[in-house]
Amino acid sequence: MNRRKLIASLAALPATASWGANGGGRIENPYAEVDWDTWEHLHSMSHQHQGQTDASRDGFLEMGYGHFAFSNYYPSAPTYPLPAEYAAKHPQLVAAPNAEHHSFTDTGLHANALGSLLATGYGSSVSARECAVSPVVHRFENLNVFDAQKPWLGVYRLDVRLEARDGKPAARLSIEGANECDFRKGFADKGPVHERELAPGNHTLHLRTKAAGIDARLEFDAGAMSVTQYRLMQGTNRSWRDVFREAFDALQHPDGGGMTLNHPTGKLADYLPMLDFDPRVLGIEVWNQLTSGFGSSRGFYDHGGQPNLHFYQLWDDILRTGRRCWGFFVKDHNTHGRGRNVLLVPKPGSLSVGEREAAALRAYRQGAFFGSVASLAASDEGEVTAPYDRSSFGFSRITVDSDTLHVAVAGNDARRPNVQIRFITDRGVASIVDAAQGEFPLKRDAGGRLEAAFVRVEAFAYPSTHQQGRPLSAEMLRGMNVHDISLLHDQKALRGPAFAGIDPALRTPIPIVDMIFSQPLRRV
Repeated sequence: MNRRKLIASLAALPATASWGANGGGRIENPYAEVDWDTWEHLHSMSHQHQGQTDASRDGFLEMGYGHFAFSNYYPSAPTYPLPAEYAAKHPQLVAAPNAEHHSFTDTGLHANALGSLLATGYGSSVSARECAVSPVVHRFENLNVFDAQKPWLGVYRLDVRLEARDGKPAARLSIEGANECDFRKGFADKGPVHERELAPGNHTLHLRTKAAGIDARLEFDAGAMSVTQYRLMQGTNRSWRDVFREAFDALQHPDGGGMTLNHPTGKLADYLPMLDFDPRVLGIEVWNQLTSGFGSSRGFYDHGGQPNLHFYQLWDDILRTGRRCWGFFVKDHNTHGRGRNVLLVPKPGSLSVGEREAAALRAYRQGAFFGSVASLAASDEGEVTAPYDRSSFGFSRITVDSDTLHVAVAGNDARRPNVQIRFITDRGVASIVDAAQGEFPLKRDAGGRLEAAFVRVEAFAYPSTHQQGRPLSAEMLRGMNVHDISLLHDQKALRGPAFAGIDPALRTPIPIVDMIFSQPLRRV
């Protein structure tokens, strides 16, 4: 196929393709247009902070990423395009605009706008050096003055975190240039902040600006208390519907990208209206390294409800309703953790950088990608090392022919010679095959309706032992859920570059299994 025809065919691709009869007899297959014999596996990110320096970008390049879509915030502005000099040095790279939007007035959701040029918010932090000496006198500048016509632009959030060193000290905060307001009640004015007493702990005040600069004074006893966070931030300050619409209006490519619903700790009912709002709301995160892996309903670093499978179970709960919902696999703030999306796209060939970027975003829209939660490379001493979670294990075929789903995997290395494939439907694990390829019959009832509301595929590449020599058999793996499999290990991690945040629980033990997850094939 020549270059012009390839570009035309890519532009014409539907969000998904389907086959069969009507009335529940068709299945929507996000991989229907993938040319498995010639297309490449492009490692990508849908929710990943960093990437604002050459050193950071080099780290992700070393980890095997070929598609950079960093999603920073404060402000929530795209880290795009790549610096010209860096892009020229690495012509194989493609990138995408993206940002993490937050502080909605009607939900605690965080959402990424893959492929959107929308920028929201503001961020300014007081340095640790300034915070070490009392009083901290600081002016936050370049602010929007509150305007009732566009109130979201003139409301900011002041975050102060105080830690006691001795006794029960208190700090005093005074603000000039803004009044406190009620974030949940239309930003109603709550009056000035003058010598507000703050006990040790986390404090958040929402402020309505009266001027383009805010002068803040924080007094405390430096011998009894330390200031560990002091910042003025701003999010969207609008309803999620308004922000989603604005993000869609700013899509770089109308047929590519969309919104992802991040670390979905809420209930099923929280996300159904969002998924129903617009087909460009793509789906939820099924794995987030920073939020207990496959997810906890109690938030970050929760280990009280083992196993943590809230996101994973929520994904299938959504799919059981008949909705389309792609699953995303991310590291979030954890640079050296696990979780990435592998896009299925045409090889570069004669395509321009812009055409390749459009193809990557189109893969996200169509669901032509799979999730990877891979093992971590580590030294004999237990320090996680480069290339971290880079893995070539992936799907080499997902096709439908004559009411049969055909799946093949490839790329597992010699350390993980064993492979298991699982077929998951609305009734749970429907079939397990201990081989690098397998088939799953798409059964129909007497009226020709497909019995399964959806089918998705998981595959694992694993060693023959774990925990320093104990047997690890196919039968043992069959009895484990994905959370248990994600924790299989041979050694514990040292504190090193694999650690992020304060809780080491997700970094120990060092995982040894490569896990991949297809997008769902859905009955329509």
